[in-house]
Amino acid sequence: MRAKWEQEAPAKPASKPESKPLTLVEVREVLADKSRDGHTGRIRGLLEKYGAFKLSDIDPKWYRDLLDEALCLGATMADIEQAMTEKKRDGLEYAFTAVFAHHGATCLDDLKEEYYPSFLRDVRRLGNG
Repeated sequence: MRAKWEQEAPAKPASKPESKPLTLVEVREVLADKSRDGHTGRIRGLLEKYGAFKLSDIDPKWYRDLLDEALCLGATMADIEQAMTEKKRDGLEYAFTAVFAHHGATCLDDLKEEYYPSFLRDVRRLGNG
């Protein structure tokens, strides 16, 4: 028997519209704002994570992931706890185990601070597709 999060997801409804692809300009705007907020080093780290030294070298297929993670820069434990509380209300608590495992942790106490942005991104995505 497979865990609930390991089971195949039901097919997406055909009527759900596809989101518009992000452009380089849109991603650059968010990264510039985050850089001005003091996250320049973390932005460089994100670019390297996606295999590039500059944004224009990143494959556009990764723009959504990069943007989602950049939007979570500066995430705190309180932000994560709030997002998890919201997902618990939505009945998605069962999926937390997989998110923790993906980030090398078993609980919030084990989660390294450097993983807060990507962990928060992943929690926020639960149930969205």
